[in-house]
Amino acid sequence: MRYHITGFLFLVTVFRAFGQGGYTLAEAESKFLNDNLLLLAEQYNVEAAGAWAIQAKLWDNPYFSAELNALNPQENRVLDVGKAGQKGFAIEQLIHLGGQKKNEVNLARSNVKLAELQFNDLLRNLKYQLRFSYFSIYYDMVSVAALDNQISNVDSLLAAYEVQVNKGNIALKDMVRLRSLYLGLKNDRTMLAYDIIEQQSILRLLLDSGTDVVPNPTTAELQIYEQRPALGVDVLAEAASANRPDFLYASQHVESNQWNVKWQKSLAIPDLTLGASYDQRGGAFQNQVNLTLGLPLPLWNRNQGHIKLAEAELAQSQKLYELQSSKLQNEIITALQKYEEASANYQYISSPNSDFNNFDRVYAGVLANFQKRNISLIEFTDFMESYQQSIIQSNNIRKDFAGACERINYTTSTPVF
Repeated sequence: MRYHITGFLFLVTVFRAFGQGGYTLAEAESKFLNDNLLLLAEQYNVEAAGAWAIQAKLWDNPYFSAELNALNPQENRVLDVGKAGQKGFAIEQLIHLGGQKKNEVNLARSNVKLAELQFNDLLRNLKYQLRFSYFSIYYDMVSVAALDNQISNVDSLLAAYEVQVNKGNIALKDMVRLRSLYLGLKNDRTMLAYDIIEQQSILRLLLDSGTDVVPNPTTAELQIYEQRPALGVDVLAEAASANRPDFLYASQHVESNQWNVKWQKSLAIPDLTLGASYDQRGGAFQNQVNLTLGLPLPLWNRNQGHIKLAEAELAQSQKLYELQSSKLQNEIITALQKYEEASANYQYISSPNSDFNNFDRVYAGVLANFQKRNISLIEFTDFMESYQQSIIQSNNIRKDFAGACERINYTTSTPVF
C-alpha cells in the first residue's frame, strides 16, 4: 500500500504554496539536460580536448626562406636579382622521428576520453542531486499537505473553543492545551518548509529555473522503486566497474599517462629537418640546387626532466586507480546496507497489514467523535500528536527509501531501479 494525500488536497496545497504547474520526473530531467549551465559549460572541455586531438594530427608547416641581393657594389646596383644578379630560395620541413607524432595523437585521443568521462561523472553527480532533491521536496510537500489539513481543523476548533471560553462553558486550560497542539503542528510545518526551501534552491539551480519547481511524479515514477532486483556486492561492483565514470576515468588516466611517458621518451629522439635550396650565383655552381639535412645533437638535453615527471605521474595514477577500486567496493557495500535498512522500513509501512493503512480513516473518526464530545480533549490531542508524527515519519521513510534506491543507481552508475 502506498500512502498518498487525496489528490485534490495535495494539488491545492502545492499550487497555493508555489503558484505553478508541476513537473514529472521525466520533465524535470529533460529540462535539466537542456538548461543546466554547469553541464553546458563542461561540454566545452570535451570540445577543447577534441580540438587538441585535431591539432596533434597536423604536421608542422614547411619553412620557406629567400635570399635576395640588396646591393651589387661592383655594378653599383640595388636589388640586382635579374639573370646576372643573385638570389636564392630554400624550403624546409620538420620531420618528427621515433613515433613522436603517433604518441602525441594517442595521448590527445586519450585525453578526449578523459574529458568525456569527466563530463559523464558531472552528469552522474548532478542527476543524483536532482533526483534526491526532487523526491525530498515531493514527500515533504505531502507531509505539509497533511499538516495543513490538521492545522485547518484545529484552527476551526480553536475558534469554537474561544467562543465557549468567553461564555465560561469551557476551562481556559483546555483552550491552552488545544493551542499548544496547534503551535506544535505549525512548528513541524515550518521545519518541513525550511527543508523544502533548501532543496528548492538546489533544484532551481539545477534546472536554471527562475521559479520554484513543483514535483508531480507519475505513478510509474513512484512505483519504480518497489521492484526488488537481484542485488549483491559482486553484481553491483561489476556494473559499477563497467559504467561508473569516475572509476573509468581513473583507469583511463593510467592509460593517458602511459602514452605521455611514451611521448616524452620519443621527444628525446632528435627531429630531422629536410629541405631543398636554390642558389643562382652564390654557390660553387651557377643555378645550384641543394639538398639540406638538419639534426640537433642530443648532447645535454635529452628530455630527462619531462620523462621523469611523466613516469612519476604514471606511478601516481596507478595508485589512485587502486584507491578508486577500493573506494568503489566500499561505497557499494555502504549503499547496499543503507538500501536494505530503508527497504525494511518501507516494507513495514507499505504492508497490507500495516496500521498506516487505517490512519486517515481513524483520524476522520477521532475528529468526528471529538466534535461530538464522545472523547476527551486529552485523548484527542494525544492522538493528533501521534498522528502528525506518524505522517511525517512515514513520508520520511518513503523519502529515505527513494534516496537509498537512487544511491544504488548513483553508486553503480546503472539504472538498477
